[in-house]
Amino acid sequence: MRYVVVALSLLLTGGAVAQIPSHDPADCYCRAAGRMFAVGQNVCLRTPDGPRLARCDMVLNVTSWIFSETPCLDS
Repeated sequence: MRYVVVALSLLLTGGAVAQIPSHDPADCYCRAAGRMFAVGQNVCLRTPDGPRLARCDMVLNVTSWIFSETPCLDS
């Protein structure tokens, strides 16, 4: 069965081996409040515990907000 899948893949791609596009982590962003934030950027986000400082980070190859226990300073 495995050989049938490989043969069918080669037939459908015209004999070319499909390549996975390269991934640039610089193209990854976190989103909040309708804005995009770069990996490593810190922002103040609302949480159920009040506004908290959060950092955009990569977790298991996916961008995610990492919240600190530090409350945001009011300006």
